[in-house]
Amino acid sequence: MFLVLVMGAAVTNTGSAEGCGRSWPLCNGQFVPEFTVSTAIEYSHRAVTGVEGLLVVALTAIVLRLWRTDREAVVLALLMLVTLVLQAGLGAGAVLAPQSPLMLATHFGVSLVAFASTFLTAALVFERTRTASAAPYQQQRAPGAFRRWVLGVGLYVLAVVYLGAYVRHAGISLACADWPLCNGQVVPSLEGPTGVVFAHRLGAVGVLVLLSWLAWQARAVGVGSRAATAALGLGVLQSLSGALVVWSQLGLFSTLAHAAIMALLCACLAYLVRLAVRDGGWVESRLPGARGRPSIAAPDGRRRPVLVRPSRRSVARRSPSR
Repeated sequence: MFLVLVMGAAVTNTGSAEGCGRSWPLCNGQFVPEFTVSTAIEYSHRAVTGVEGLLVVALTAIVLRLWRTDREAVVLALLMLVTLVLQAGLGAGAVLAPQSPLMLATHFGVSLVAFASTFLTAALVFERTRTASAAPYQQQRAPGAFRRWVLGVGLYVLAVVYLGAYVRHAGISLACADWPLCNGQVVPSLEGPTGVVFAHRLGAVGVLVLLSWLAWQARAVGVGSRAATAALGLGVLQSLSGALVVWSQLGLFSTLAHAAIMALLCACLAYLVRLAVRDGGWVESRLPGARGRPSIAAPDGRRRPVLVRPSRRSVARRSPSR
């Protein structure tokens, strides 16, 4: 799915969106079209998307068969499938008829959701099928305020990403021709394309501030600190790749890196949201000094890790207010 997303960005950034003409699902009316550079880029993207579609359908069927009574597994599997179908439909619409920058930005946003849902489904499969090692874990609940902040930051990042996708598809990425200043000014004229690009830059600054705060909070509450730290690191890389986009005048490598890093950032945030909200915010944390992880036999014969809720005494001992 990551490859599909990056190749879709390559189609946009190389101007190959009409490499197969206004023909879909065929390419220029042929199953195997004649070779040109733009046709090869668009056709390879369609081919990879088709293979990924078959893989997603197969994975969805397997997940629903194995864990059809698990609400989280069912929701993730269906979300993965629905967003893939919606992504393909929006792509077909962009080929068959000209689309506005708003719709093209929506296509990229749906692609990010499809990638994030596939990533979370993979994480779920690894968790359900891993061999239980022996380490005793305890369950620790994410505070309600932290859960709300995680959701809020995730939605804010999606909004900034959508604005960035609109900037790219509207062809106004270089309305601010330099970086970090905008046309040599700290605060440029806010009219027209320059105002839109400057708003995106301010939004990106807000992303870094919120991700920094979220990483600090995740470490403080002991929930998803690795995911939050990874998201912050990817946010920094995303800002640098955005600067490279301007400095290189929309160079292909920089634009693809910008899209790829954003996909990974959204995956980290999606995983953090999952940790914070699943089962009412209860997450696993390793007990002090523990080296193994005990497991118990489930009704299906598989081994399941033992999850132990912390005692009041241990919670009080770890609480900063006590």
